[in-house]
Amino acid sequence: MKWIACFLFAGLLVTGSARAAPVDPEEGPITALPPAMREVDIDENLGKRLDPNLTFTDASGRTVRLGDYMGDGRPLVLTLAYFRCPMLCDLVLRGVATAMANLPFTLGDTYRALTVSFDPRDRPAQAAEKQKSLLAVVGKSRTIFDGSAWPFLVGDDAPIHALADSLGFRFAYDARSGQYAHPAAAFVLTPDGRISRYLYGTQFSARDLRLALVEAGSGKVGGIVDRVLLTCYQYDPATRRYGPFIRGFMRIGGFFILTAVTTLVLMLWRREKVRAAEELTAEKMAAEPTRGAP
Repeated sequence: MKWIACFLFAGLLVTGSARAAPVDPEEGPITALPPAMREVDIDENLGKRLDPNLTFTDASGRTVRLGDYMGDGRPLVLTLAYFRCPMLCDLVLRGVATAMANLPFTLGDTYRALTVSFDPRDRPAQAAEKQKSLLAVVGKSRTIFDGSAWPFLVGDDAPIHALADSLGFRFAYDARSGQYAHPAAAFVLTPDGRISRYLYGTQFSARDLRLALVEAGSGKVGGIVDRVLLTCYQYDPATRRYGPFIRGFMRIGGFFILTAVTTLVLMLWRREKVRAAEELTAEKMAAEPTRGAP
């Protein structure tokens, strides 16, 4: 995970200087990993329940609790970002929005989304502006949703760090660049606010997000097709993606084979039964004239 963040942060440091590496006035060319980057990573806390009493401010300036977005039976796609970020945050948010635009589920109906800024300097007006731009991305292929489907929150330092620590999201402020160093990930939560799945990177497969939501929803999200897909695909920690699950395909294949064999046996049994009934009828008809003779 750390190499993704390092690569993207390195791109941030060289912005505007494609010909040479950044140079420190006192230390010369910067070749080592920036100190802030050494702390950036994600420690997965699968199954951990987020504190519902953490308070933030939404894009309208209203004080809200994290628990306001939990407990309604819908899984939640959570992202951490800061709204002045020049590159990585926007890539992550747009990646999530693009994946959501290609889901068969409806944002705000089947599931919810939530973005929380980890920069205490961000204000509701900036949250509202970012929210509007991201809802437009989702709305390219669907009806544009109101803000309640995907709230954007800002907050103070204490609740921000409490939330980030619960998620295992380790970020750091880099004084040299004036920006935050942070990983690239999205989090899928169960309806009661437990961490169900980590999705990494800046581009998210709609299939992966779909399966993560079905998984987080414990079978209450999606239909029979989604549950069959979840049987055939399993999350692979090595690739950090959902991949084909051989045993799942074998189960499905075995089910179809059993169904086909059962159907064939029933057809043969029924055909044999009909044939036996026809033979019995023929025998009765052949015997009737004999019984009627003088």
